[in-house]
Amino acid sequence: MYMSYYNYDEPLEYADEDYDTIPEQNEPINSWTNICETCILPSTMQIISYMGIIIGFSFICHIGIVICYHLKTKKEWLLHIISISAGCGMLTVAVGTNSFIIIFFAIFSYLVFLLINLFPPFRKNIGVIMVICTILTLLCSEHIWKNQIAWEMIKGSAMVVNMKIISIAFEMQETVLKSQRAKNVPNILSFCGYIFTPANLIVGPWIPYSSYLYSIRLNPTKQFHMRRLMWVCFCCLLSLGFLNSSNCIVPYLFSNSSLVWVRIFRDAFAVRCSHYFVSFLSQASLITGGLLIHKDDKPNKWLGHMVTLPLHIEFPRSLSSAVRVWNVPMHKFLKEYIFRGIYKRFNSHLVAIFVTYLVSSLLHGQYLKIYLVLFSLAIFGFVESILRKKISIAFNACVTAQACRKPCHFKHCSSHGWRSDGAILVKLTNLLFSMVTIFHLAYIGAMMNESIAGEDTGFGVDLSLWSSVSYFNHWIVLLTYLLYLVI
Repeated sequence: MYMSYYNYDEPLEYADEDYDTIPEQNEPINSWTNICETCILPSTMQIISYMGIIIGFSFICHIGIVICYHLKTKKEWLLHIISISAGCGMLTVAVGTNSFIIIFFAIFSYLVFLLINLFPPFRKNIGVIMVICTILTLLCSEHIWKNQIAWEMIKGSAMVVNMKIISIAFEMQETVLKSQRAKNVPNILSFCGYIFTPANLIVGPWIPYSSYLYSIRLNPTKQFHMRRLMWVCFCCLLSLGFLNSSNCIVPYLFSNSSLVWVRIFRDAFAVRCSHYFVSFLSQASLITGGLLIHKDDKPNKWLGHMVTLPLHIEFPRSLSSAVRVWNVPMHKFLKEYIFRGIYKRFNSHLVAIFVTYLVSSLLHGQYLKIYLVLFSLAIFGFVESILRKKISIAFNACVTAQACRKPCHFKHCSSHGWRSDGAILVKLTNLLFSMVTIFHLAYIGAMMNESIAGEDTGFGVDLSLWSSVSYFNHWIVLLTYLLYLVI
């Protein structure tokens, strides 16, 4: 139901270059030989070293846990120390002394946990308190270090760390409500082990605190097999492929086109490829570190536990279905800790969706494009969902935003067979909504491309892309909502 862009900081030296403005060379700009020599090869070599740091320290941590597991005296605190040491080592190599910002977040949040735990009335709302506390700390830190290299290097890690802190707070809150125990703060070693585990410290993905504990307590020798090695290799290859597609291949496609919509679709696809690059890299590091997103999740046969599902995004049934699989762990985080709590309190899907997207936006920091993208996405997805629900009820047809569960309870559904009453019409209706969704994803996603939208300096610049097409998709959504009122 929710989309979230990781604030990935491109490590390539030419990341800030407008790829529509390439220096003239002797051979044609669209020569594939030129693209390989000036973009694909340099970016591949540079990102391999970046991958080496993330995958390498995750592997070192896993090896340390394997060795510790075979010691005669098996102490869990030693596993946490290994995780902390490997994570801090990776931070030092990757971002240098800037890692002190992440360490500050961890220490400060733990002190807040201890303070809140002293007051019984606050313990029952520790989750909400920590959401507010972490977001305020993030925004203040960004205000202090904004436009500085230090912050640009660690803001992605800061987001993942804050999500971990919030999830611990809600797990503590659930424990308090169930057992009324006074002392429920994790010990400092298990807390820091979870925060600094290298497998998901820099590029994610988020995993629950309970999954971290479950993963390190498993027999690590049973987790290692050739299939996991295959998963890591395939994820790394896909990650490299999507990186080069985003930076080198996609930008040159239709580069000379004067049609604004062609550029919008091109740049939106480049943004999605960038997201796939980060997602598969994070998936590879998680597999290498031996961590599970959730103990009950079934892995993909070829790629392991999935962080994102590109095919479901490129060929979506609806906006809400695409958002659910954009970042699967992030979706679970927002649904479990934000959406459900707000819905129980206000009994309103609209309020719950609005607050969820607000929290997701704030977790990204002071980034106006994220706010514009996520809130537009929330509105687009909500209007589409209520319209399709109303149509499905009115015509007893399976055209809801989410795919039907078998057996389908609607009278008209293609799952009953192609010869069943209205099956073809239902299929065509869902196909029409899918095409509109692809159109919306291009319109919204292109806003995240720096080369078109410009720098994030104000709303005037941010809206320039949408204003160039007269806010076409926003008008479509308004007409969609009027159609909902008429039916």
